[in-house]
Amino acid sequence: MIGKLVRWSLAAIVPPSVAIAGWGPQIWDNPVVTGILLALYEGLLALGLFAGKILGEVAGRWRQRIVDSADRAVGRRVSRFDKRYRESLLGSLRYIDLKGLPTIGYYTPELDEVFIDVSLAYRAPREVRQDVLAQLPAEVIDRHSIGEFLDRRRPVVLAIVGVPGSGKSTLLRHTAQQICRAGRGRRRSVPILLYLRDHAAEIIAAPQVTLPQLVRNTVEPGVKEPAGWFEEKLRDGECVVMLDGLDEVAGQEDRRGVADWVEAQIRRYPKNDYAITSRPRGYLSARIDGATVLQVCSFTDEQIGRFVRSWYAAVEKRGDGTPAADVRRLAEAAADDLLDRLNRTPELYELTINPLLLTMIANVHRHPGSLPESRERLYSEICQVMLWRRHKAKDIPLELSGDKKEVLLRRVALAMMRRGVRDLPGTAVLAEIRPALRRMATKLTAEDFLCDVRSNGLLIEREGDVYSFAHHTFQEYLAAAHIRDKGRPDVLVGAVDDVWWRETTLLYAARSDADPIVAACLSSGTVTALSLAFDCAVEGSELDPALRERLDRLLGSAFTPQADPERRRLMAGVLVARHLRHLTRTGDGGRVCGRPITAGIYWLYVRDTRAPEPDGPARVEPLVHGQCGDDPITGVRARDAAAFVHWVNGVTGNEPGYRLPTLGQIENPAVQRALNPGPPLLSAWSEPGDYRCPVLWTPPGAGDPYAIDAATLIRHVNDDVRRSMRTFVRLLLLRAIVSARVLRRGLDLVPVFDPALDHVRDHAFDLSRTVDHVRGLGDAFGIAHPAGLDQMEADLRELSRCLDHERERAHGLADALAASFSHARTAHSSDALDPMLEPELGLDHAPGLDHAFDRSLDRVMGRALSHALARVLRLNPAPADWPAEFSRAFIEQAGLPAGPYVVPPDTLRDRLRTADKALRSLLGPLNEGPWAHRIADGLRKTAAPVFGRRERLTSGPATTMRLAALCLAAEAGTRGANELAVAFRELAAGITLLERRSHGELPPTETIILATV
Repeated sequence: MIGKLVRWSLAAIVPPSVAIAGWGPQIWDNPVVTGILLALYEGLLALGLFAGKILGEVAGRWRQRIVDSADRAVGRRVSRFDKRYRESLLGSLRYIDLKGLPTIGYYTPELDEVFIDVSLAYRAPREVRQDVLAQLPAEVIDRHSIGEFLDRRRPVVLAIVGVPGSGKSTLLRHTAQQICRAGRGRRRSVPILLYLRDHAAEIIAAPQVTLPQLVRNTVEPGVKEPAGWFEEKLRDGECVVMLDGLDEVAGQEDRRGVADWVEAQIRRYPKNDYAITSRPRGYLSARIDGATVLQVCSFTDEQIGRFVRSWYAAVEKRGDGTPAADVRRLAEAAADDLLDRLNRTPELYELTINPLLLTMIANVHRHPGSLPESRERLYSEICQVMLWRRHKAKDIPLELSGDKKEVLLRRVALAMMRRGVRDLPGTAVLAEIRPALRRMATKLTAEDFLCDVRSNGLLIEREGDVYSFAHHTFQEYLAAAHIRDKGRPDVLVGAVDDVWWRETTLLYAARSDADPIVAACLSSGTVTALSLAFDCAVEGSELDPALRERLDRLLGSAFTPQADPERRRLMAGVLVARHLRHLTRTGDGGRVCGRPITAGIYWLYVRDTRAPEPDGPARVEPLVHGQCGDDPITGVRARDAAAFVHWVNGVTGNEPGYRLPTLGQIENPAVQRALNPGPPLLSAWSEPGDYRCPVLWTPPGAGDPYAIDAATLIRHVNDDVRRSMRTFVRLLLLRAIVSARVLRRGLDLVPVFDPALDHVRDHAFDLSRTVDHVRGLGDAFGIAHPAGLDQMEADLRELSRCLDHERERAHGLADALAASFSHARTAHSSDALDPMLEPELGLDHAPGLDHAFDRSLDRVMGRALSHALARVLRLNPAPADWPAEFSRAFIEQAGLPAGPYVVPPDTLRDRLRTADKALRSLLGPLNEGPWAHRIADGLRKTAAPVFGRRERLTSGPATTMRLAALCLAAEAGTRGANELAVAFRELAAGITLLERRSHGELPPTETIILATV
């Protein structure tokens, strides 16, 4: 201090003294100027002294600040608060939030295990629907992840609006979790998550409170924050600030005050990203300036499936040491079971687009395992959660208890049911609420209550002050609960014929005595009432045994042959209506009953309409003791499927109206699981295509149900030949007749045509071999020998001896042999191929004997049979090998093998008509192809009752028709008509298909499932 004083004293004395010494005369000559200058100098010196003091103090202060700042920076780095904060936040975000759910399992899944990104879509605030099952309009197809908006170069403010349970909070929690894990790899790497309901009181009481102060209060006590850490991060724009539940701030004024505070924080720390969540109505009353409004999207079908599978994978792996493979199997089985149950209950499936409701459903299914049979309890839990349980879990004050809220809504629901409407004007809703509200100990007005319940998503306001429940199911459940609590089953007893009350009645019966309702249904006797009675008996909690016995007798009476047609038709309507209650929701929004129509229902259809029975063994028989055949009906043809749909709509009163499903609906996985729970795999008819004929859907890998491969067809031809050996003996005799006549003609030509004698000897040898085969086949296959066979053999030996020298004797023997063979053939017992044998034998008089012989055989037995016989005779097999050799030769002549052949039975009659017309055009006049004309007539006559389904196909007609079709295929082939030959081979394959089905060798797979119109 003394040093400073000495220095300033010297500065005040020395410079003026030096100036006087140097410029003395001038100074003394100008005393005024000198005084002024001296005064200025001293003043400047004093000012410098003062400024120096100030600068010294400022420097000291800045020096201290720099030291403090460096100290804090070092402290922040040394403290590792950043890491500890993230770990603390991650720990609080580990599990999904199940608080407020009535049913909770022993294990809460981790957020990572089950999180599904619900996605966001741009929406104006007033365009966002407010019911719990709100979905985006169809035209809004763009869905965005929240990650697409955050951490861009320019900061954003997002207002994320969504209905209760839509996943807003879960989305913020997962986002915070992801930011924690990403660390410093982001522009904004510090997540800040605040639940506004926890800080609303502090904000309202002190609006000047800052965001860092609130965040600091949420940090775990053991995690010490270095001074100013949050302020620095916010100031530098390193944060993603997530503020959850603006709508959960009670009171509109308080909510607006919190929104103003949020806007103030955004202005104070503008470099950060902000995301604020709210229900639609809450945001409308407290908007955030400058925010981009995004609506939370509902779950898609694919996301529903992923969530359910993820949920069960998470739950099952927390088992008791079960091997991983078994865990996966159990999880898949449980998930499939839940999805199947949901798909079979569309009114439940429609709830699953809301993540909270889907979580509740998964909890209920996983632990009691009784979904959807316990849907009444499920609806109860949903109403509790929506009305009060979630609020209570979040410590949000309630002005009216949850059970009283439900009582009021029950009155509104019953009023809607009684009026037959799904919505009511606001004045009518208030009129229902006020009388009940006055009976409660509350100062809440009807208007305040209506405003409160609108925010929970169960009761929603549509346009023009009109209110309805978010889903008709809630209206039906609440009305049933009101009727049960007030003891008024008479409301339902009087409505058993009204389908409008059906679900309400069933929900009532689930927890109440259904006796008066079932008794009323039996008294009514209509299809609607009786269907309801049977459903109450299944779903109701209790029923008088006497009433249950009456229902069983009534059902059984329809299946007796002597049943009254009107009663049978009535019960058919009841059974069909009950069967078609099991609907599966498909991706296109349609509803399909994946369970095939049963044999019992189809029997009622056949008896009522006299329709033909389906393909296959006679399985649709009267069912004794009233037991409805629950096996799926199969073998239904396309036209029958269309006719059955028409009948169904008739017996059910065409309500709601049924049709065959589309191919896309059948391919829905849930429908396929219901259609084919196990082998054998069934095919199903879909709605008509371009040609107004139903199209058959076949499951992948099952093969075409109408396919017959060449090997199968050949095997049946082999069996046909073996069964028809008696007929082939007759064919040999027929061939012998032709041979004897040709031999007789040859004897006439011997004097003029020298080589004729050799041909005569060949035919004599042919006759001898033919007789040997006739005898051998008779011995081998137990066929009686033709009368006079011994005499024929003696005449043949004598004929051979007379050929060289006794021509006249040979003539006589040839005539006798021809007569003997003809008599033997006509006297021999006939078999399946009798229509093929032509009694009138016309011989071609061409000079070549062999040509005449071949042409004659073709005329009387066709090319396929004549050439096959000739080949077998040349090979001269043992009798036991004869059928195989003949089959091989016949198959070759018919153009087999080929295929596979796909011939729907419904097309056989038209195919035969077309092929028959083409064949006759090809053959020309009757005398040009007498045998082919005759065989075509025989085929048409035999096939008519079979193809028309007036007769079932048995083995005998099948053999006749199949061999006839193949013979005609050979005839068409020899004339170059290859397409016609294929057509006849396809007919043979179609006949084989019908025979195999009739014998049960090829069980049919075509069945019927129905969809709603």
